[in-house]
Parts: sequence; C-alpha cells; structure tokens
Amino acid sequence: MAAVAVVGGAAVGRPKETRARGIAWVRGEEDARRGGRAGLAQRGVNYDTVREVWKAAFVRREIRAIRRDLHCNAVILLGDDLRRLEFAARCAADEGLFVWFEPRQFDKDAARTLAFVRSVARMAERLRRRHPGVGMSMGCELTIFMDGLVPGKTWEERGANLGTPAGKGYNERLNAFLVRAHDAVRPLFGGQLTYTSGVWESVEWRKFDVVGVDLYRDASNEASYRRDVRALHRFGKPVVITEFGCCTYRGAEKRGGDGFSIVDWTQDPPVVPDGYVRDERVQSRYLGELLDVFEDEGVHGAFVYNFINPDTPYSPDPRHDLDMAGFSLVRVGADYARTGRFEAKDAFRVVARRFSPRS
Repeated sequence: MAAVAVVGGAAVGRPKETRARGIAWVRGEEDARRGGRAGLAQRGVNYDTVREVWKAAFVRREIRAIRRDLHCNAVILLGDDLRRLEFAARCAADEGLFVWFEPRQFDKDAARTLAFVRSVARMAERLRRRHPGVGMSMGCELTIFMDGLVPGKTWEERGANLGTPAGKGYNERLNAFLVRAHDAVRPLFGGQLTYTSGVWESVEWRKFDVVGVDLYRDASNEASYRRDVRALHRFGKPVVITEFGCCTYRGAEKRGGDGFSIVDWTQDPPVVPDGYVRDERVQSRYLGELLDVFEDEGVHGAFVYNFINPDTPYSPDPRHDLDMAGFSLVRVGADYARTGRFEAKDAFRVVARRFSPRS
C-alpha cells in the first residue's frame, strides 16, 4: 500500500555476521559502479504478495521480469503470509536480486506483529545462509498500520489522530516498539536491518543499519523535496527510499502517496469519478524526476512502489479504470487470473532505461 498523506551505530552482531552483511552491501556498491547510475547501489521495486490471485507460475514470471526486463538488482517483498514471502524470496534470490523483507500485519497489536516479525526473521536467515544479499525491515509506518501506538480502530482513524492530543507521544511509543523488535530479531537474523518509516515518524536510527523512508513527492513538499532527501544523511547511515511512486492520471503528481484515494470504493464495482484523465506520462515523468534527485543526493537505494497490482485492473472505460489510480509499473486486465498477462506501462520503460547497467 502506498504511503498515506498525513501530518520523520551499526547493529550489534558477531563479527562473522557483520562481515556477511558488509559483503552483501559491498556487492551492491560494486554492481552500481559496474554500470548503474551513480549514487544508486540498490535499484528496485516493491513486490506485494498480498493479493487475491496467487499462482507460482505468475510469481516466477513477474520476479523474472523485475530482474531481466526492469533491470532491478533489489526488491522489497511485502506481505503477511510467511509461505508467500518465502516463495517470492526464493524466486528473487534465484534471479540474483538483493531481497528485503517487509513483514506486514495490518491492524494487529504489538504482540502479534512482533511474533510475525520474528517468524520472518527466522525464514530470512535460512535464505541468507545460501544467498547473502538479504535484509529486513521491522514493519511499515507502524504508527498508523499497527494497533496500539495511536488510538483508532483502522489506519484511517489512527492517521487522523496523529496530530491530535489523542496521538501525543506516538514517536516515543513507536521507538520503544522498534527497540523491542530489533532486539528480538538481531539474534535470529544476521543481515541488514531497517524500518520502513513514514515522514511523520521521528525514528531513532542508532540500532539500525539503514535509514528507510517512504518518501513521496506531492503538492505539500514539492518545494522542499530535494532538501528533505538530503537531510536524511544526517543520521550517518546509508539511506534507502523504501517507497516512492505516482498514479497514472493527470494531477496524480500533486497527490503523491494519496493518489489512490480518488476511487469510490463504496460502489460495486468501484468507480473512478468523472473528470480524471489517464496519462501514463505523468507517472513516468514523476519517477524520472525523483530518480534524478536520489542520484544527485547520494541515496544508496530507491524502490518504486510498485511492480504490479492485480487487484486494480485496467479498463478502457475511464470510470472503471482502477489501474489509473494505481502505482504499478505494469497493468493487468480482467483476464489476469486466467493468463497472468501484464503489459508494461510507459513508466516501466523509463525506469528500465534508468536501471539498466548499459545506460
């Protein structure tokens, strides 16, 4: 899921483990120097394993396209199902991709979230023993997506409460949880650790290896965006933009991570209101501009949100073109569940050129 528009020392490990983490990281740097554009050692996309249609053949094909056609050297795997995450990770490792795990347990409390994070850590370590390029996030924007840090039964309610007296102290509660999560995971997993933060969260990064931030550009931060990226280096750690992206209609560049919200989901089937015009060039231009910023500002890695979203298919009828309000680099039609077919959007071609080692 895209970031929601709402109102910011290395990990301790045994020497052998620390060295292994370093080797995987250096390989990314060497890959960048061999041909990638300067400043982006990790060039990747998000791949969401939470979907209605899940077929092994489709997943293999999509992961293969991420590596061979989009020219990514890394991927962030999102999900709440351990078996799906493991299968996608094995496919990605077989393609030589650096694999980041991002466990998700939306609307669950701290105990259930931490239990799942630990399960993913054990699985990630098994993969890392044969494929050293593995990292792990402690979760995504937990102040709104996890129950208990901010009052509210849903992420919408929690997001609305962030800037109110009811939400006071959420950063302290978030950081206390992240310390617990880090200390629970570190004995289980020897790879790179980060957290996928929202821009409203003030994370204490001291224990983490990497600063991870979902950073969309929209009308509210357009003027300061470059400065915001540059400021992330103040923590003295590699910076990874864990999500950035844009929807596929005129005006989406001003909405950033909130671009999906134009759909009226109360209708059956869901409807895109009149007045929105599909324009794939908006998405591709936005991504190209942000990649320029990340490269100029020495960002270590950047991950487009996202590769594919089978649950928001394209339609020639603008009122039912859910792909218009999606962030994916490829579009699917009504036949996806049967064929697994997808088509590259204009943004796919732009990103592929930028990520290609021959560019």
